[in-house]
Amino acid sequence: MTLQPPRVEQRFPVLVPQVDADGNERDGVRLPELVVPLATYAGWDLRDPSIGAPNERVSFEGSYIAFSKTAAERRQRGDPRRSIAERYASHDDYLMRYTRATDDLIARHWILPEDRRALLANAELEWSQATK
Repeated sequence: MTLQPPRVEQRFPVLVPQVDADGNERDGVRLPELVVPLATYAGWDLRDPSIGAPNERVSFEGSYIAFSKTAAERRQRGDPRRSIAERYASHDDYLMRYTRATDDLIARHWILPEDRRALLANAELEWSQATK
């Protein structure tokens, strides 16, 4: 390049995905974690103030913003997203929905059948971590 910094000739649109009420992206292949969520999953994260530049993104890092466990906790935090207890009647209800979402993606050939067991094990782990 012969001109530093380069001259901006024209503006270009910056497109970002639309999100649902939970802050999760609506388009693309919606994995079970997004269909039956326990958190908001963002493909970006800001730097911690302790390492400087807190308004800059961390490269190759995503965010996991957990839902409150109960409606009371959600109201106390001022979180507009429904709590885990408001979404799922029980652990079994969550797993049934997660299994259905997984099986739907397998039927549509977005997930391999041999990955089903690992995905369901991950659902158990995420439930355990989100509700402890």
